Amino acid sequence: MFFLRVLLLPFAFLYGLITKIRNLLFDFGVFTSKEYQTKSISVGNITVGGTGKSPHIEYLINLLNEDFKLATLSRGYQRKTKGYLVADEKSTYAEIGDEPMQFHTKFKRVTTVVDENRQRGIENIEKDIQPDIILLDDCYQHRWVKPQLNILLLDYSTIGKTQFMLPSGELREWKSGKKRAHLIIITKSPKLHSPIESRRISSLIKPLKTQNIFFSYIDYKSIQPFNYKATDLLEKNFDLKKFKTLVFAGIAKITPLIDYLKQESREVIVNEFNDHHNFEPIDIIRIVNQFKEIISSKKIVITTEKDAMRLKDQRLFPLLEEIPVFYLPIEIKFHEGPDKETTFDQTILEYARSN
Repeated sequence: MFFLRVLLLPFAFLYGLITKIRNLLFDFGVFTSKEYQTKSISVGNITVGGTGKSPHIEYLINLLNEDFKLATLSRGYQRKTKGYLVADEKSTYAEIGDEPMQFHTKFKRVTTVVDENRQRGIENIEKDIQPDIILLDDCYQHRWVKPQLNILLLDYSTIGKTQFMLPSGELREWKSGKKRAHLIIITKSPKLHSPIESRRISSLIKPLKTQNIFFSYIDYKSIQPFNYKATDLLEKNFDLKKFKTLVFAGIAKITPLIDYLKQESREVIVNEFNDHHNFEPIDIIRIVNQFKEIISSKKIVITTEKDAMRLKDQRLFPLLEEIPVFYLPIEIKFHEGPDKETTFDQTILEYARSN
C-alpha cells in the first residue's frame, strides 16, 4: 500500500494543483458561487468519506425538524437515476442512493431530494417545496453554490497527521480549504474528552478567529432487528455479550464499529466491503455461508443502518431470511466546549431563527 501511494504521488500533485487553481478562481471571482434566498446549511469534508456527514445531517434534522420546514439535498451517490428527484413512498435506494434513502425512511416530515447539479436542485426546491432551511449533504467542494452556513467535518483520528491528495491519499483538496468553513466539527472524538485536549486540537488546526470548533462523538444505540429471525431472537431474553457476531459493512471506516462491538459481544468476525458497496446476491450467499461456518448456537449478523438500506433490495432480502440479521443505529452527540455559553445547538438555532 505504501509503495502504491508513492507511485501515485505525481498524480496527487497534479490533482492538488488543479484543485488549488480551481479554488483560487472561485476566491478571486473568476468563477461565481451562486447565493440563494432560502437558508442553507452545508455539511461536508475535505477528505473522501468516513467523517460522518450523514449522522450529522440527521442531528441537524432532529434539532430543527419540529420548528422548521426542512429539505435535504444530496447528490445521491451511486444511484441508478439522473437529475432532480424528490423521494416518495415508492422510492428505493437504487433510485435515490442509500444515505438519502435513510433520511427519507427515518424523517417523514422532511423532503428528501437528490440532484447531482446542486444549483438546479436548490432552484427546484425553492420553487416546488419552499422550505425554511435546505440541508446540503456533501457540498463543501461544490463551489458553484454558496451555502449561508458552511460546516466542515474533520475526523479526530487524522488531526496532526500527514495526509496526501487523491489518488495517493484521501484529501479532496488541500487543508487550507478549511478557511471556507463557518463552523468546524471534530468528529469521532473519544467519549472522554477534556478542555486540555480541545486546546491541543485547536492549536493543530489553527482556526480563524471567526471559526468556532465543536467536538462530536458517536453514540451507538441498541441493535435493531432487520428481519423476522432477528425479531424472534430479540424477544427471547437476548444478551449480546453472549453472542458471536458476524459483522459486514460497506462504509469508509469500519474500525470504530468493530472496536465497539468487541466490547459488547462475545466475539467479532469481520467482513468488510468498500464504501457504498452495491451488494449482489453472491455477496449475501457468501455471508450466509460464513455465518453457518461459525461454531456456536449463539450467533448473529450485524450491519450498519446505511447498509441495511441496500439490503432491502428484493433480490437480497429473501437470501437473509434464515439467519438473524440486525443493524446498529448511531447518533451524534456533542461535548460541552470550554465556552459553555456557545454550544453547537445554540449556534445552529440562532442562525435558523435569524431574519
